[in-house]
Amino acid sequence: MQINPLLNTIPEHDLYLFKLDLTPENLDKFRGIRYVIMQGSSKRAAVLAKKLAKSVLKIDNRLFEPVNLVNTSNFAVYRIGNILSVSHGMGNVTIDALLHAITKLLHYAGNTEVEYIRVGTSGGIGVEPGTVVVTKNAFMPNLEAYYTTYELDQRIDTPTNLDHALVERLLAAQPKDIAFPIVVGNSIAADDFYLGQCRYDGAMRARKDADYRAKFFAKVHELDICNFEMESSALAAFCNRAKIPATMIAVTLVNRFEGDQIKSSAEQLVEFSERSQQVVINYLLSRKDLSN
Repeated sequence: MQINPLLNTIPEHDLYLFKLDLTPENLDKFRGIRYVIMQGSSKRAAVLAKKLAKSVLKIDNRLFEPVNLVNTSNFAVYRIGNILSVSHGMGNVTIDALLHAITKLLHYAGNTEVEYIRVGTSGGIGVEPGTVVVTKNAFMPNLEAYYTTYELDQRIDTPTNLDHALVERLLAAQPKDIAFPIVVGNSIAADDFYLGQCRYDGAMRARKDADYRAKFFAKVHELDICNFEMESSALAAFCNRAKIPATMIAVTLVNRFEGDQIKSSAEQLVEFSERSQQVVINYLLSRKDLSN
């Protein structure tokens, strides 16, 4: 993990985004972390924390209630052994803020080797609903493998390739008879939920017509792009620069070749979401460095 060298010279007494004082007592709560699993909502992060408590720590869920270790409603951070289950909100901007905050916190707590995995949902491109996509590279909607940001008035393009060795380890940890499809591919991170993904069901209709959209989806499918979501570019760019192994596991809720609307039942959607969580749990259980 490579961190901003100026942090060693800046007197920082609290992490503003977490509203957390950097006292020895608080830092002790974050020592010895090896894995950070990120999800969009605090509810999903808490659900995963309970599953990990049962599968990793062998704790009866009736005896375990996740405790948020930070003091803000914007993010949630739960600890299970040497794993953190955290929420990042929606979009590249919010996950970027979370990545800075959690990485600084882990640095101050003395952690040097961590892996970051985002777990979530997405819109499939040429893959059926319920398919789990493991991302090897992230693209912007212009089909460039860079995440474009601005430092003041200067444009910065950061490469967005994820850790392929981590992807291979993750796939190797899955049982051969797993009951749902898993594919490895690339992802597009849109800047917003509606227009950036050329959806027609927003308050404002996307400007590009159906023919243009169909041709675009066909083109990106040829580039092995399997899904649309909103966080992979920021995740990949940050972890690429910080030298943190990272990938994303996102189940698809719809095949965008067939439209915008989700047709699965509420029960099916819950089961789909559990698939991406199960993939990361399988991976974590395969690791030799898990601790209580």
